[in-house]
This record gives sequence, C-alpha cells and structure tokens, in this order.
Amino acid sequence: MQHLKIKKVQFFEILFCLLGCGIFGWIYETVFVFIQDGTLTDRGILFVSYIGEFPIIWGLPFILIYGVGGAILIWAFKPLKKNPILLFIVGLVSMTAFEYLTAVISEAILGMKLWDYSDKFMNFQGRICLFTSFMWGLLTLLAVYVFGPVFHKLYAKLEKKSSAHVGIIHVLLVVLVIYIIVCYLLRPVLFPTMV
Repeated sequence: MQHLKIKKVQFFEILFCLLGCGIFGWIYETVFVFIQDGTLTDRGILFVSYIGEFPIIWGLPFILIYGVGGAILIWAFKPLKKNPILLFIVGLVSMTAFEYLTAVISEAILGMKLWDYSDKFMNFQGRICLFTSFMWGLLTLLAVYVFGPVFHKLYAKLEKKSSAHVGIIHVLLVVLVIYIIVCYLLRPVLFPTMV
C-alpha cells in the first residue's frame, strides 16, 4: 500500500513539474525572442481575443514542449545526475529527437508548424537546429540540478501547508492539464493563421 501512495504522489508532483516547466519555457522564449527581435510575440497558449474593441486574455503562459520536456528531463534523467557530461549529451540527443518528433506530430495532427528553424545554422527540415540542440543540453543540466530540486521543495511545501486539502490540489493540477490540452486543441480552430 505504501508503494501505491508513493506512485500517486509522484504522479501529481510530475504534473506540478510539467506546469512549472511549461511556464518557465514561455518566459524563456518570450524574453529570448524579445531580446533577439525586439518584439513581443504570441507564444504557447496565452491568447488575446477581441469582442469588438474589448480585449479578452485567456489561456495560460505555457508552452507544452517545455512542460513535457522539462518533466521528462527532471524525472527520467535523475539517475544521470552524478555524471554532468553524460547528462548533457543524453539531454541534447534525446530532447532534440523529442523536439523533432513533436514538430512532426503537431504538423500532422494540428496541421500547423509551431516553429521553424529554416533560417538557423545547421537546421534539419526547419524542425531542429544546432543552437536549440545545444540549448536542450544546457536545459537538461538546469532541469536536473536546479528545477527538479526547486519543484520538489515547492511541491512538498504546498502539500505540507495544505495537507487537509491535498485532494483539491490534485484536482486543480488535473484540471489545469486538461485546460492546457483544450487550449492547444482550440488554438488551430480559433487562430488558424498563428504559426
């Protein structure tokens, strides 16, 4: 019975990491593109719609590939924590493959290209490039050595402070993940011209 309790807690902690990493990814990309191009762009699933001239902001400051990728990095690569060089290489290779597959699948299912590296040095089909692969290696180190421990402590504090309402926290995490999925499914319908 104790084993089941550990698995249940890990599941919700992984969802917590997924949400945290997705929000960090949105901040990272928004700031990076702003510094690079000097413009604020629509990233992830934070949208501004208009009813007449009245703006309505909906969605979340969240990018799915960072959420899923970050959760994978934190939980799957923990065993490599003692070897940073191997961790960097495994993160670079596996997350580049993950990014490529995500691009292929999103283009096939959503019918849209979410990013394009065609103008970047050493790109492949505009889906992956050398710079982002290198950044995945660095993000792997950051995820395992910094974000993993930080999210673990935050989640432990959250559960401890609201121990009487842990079920509500778990429901909220699941609802947020479902909301993210709905936003991603609605994005191509409501914003067909967004790339």
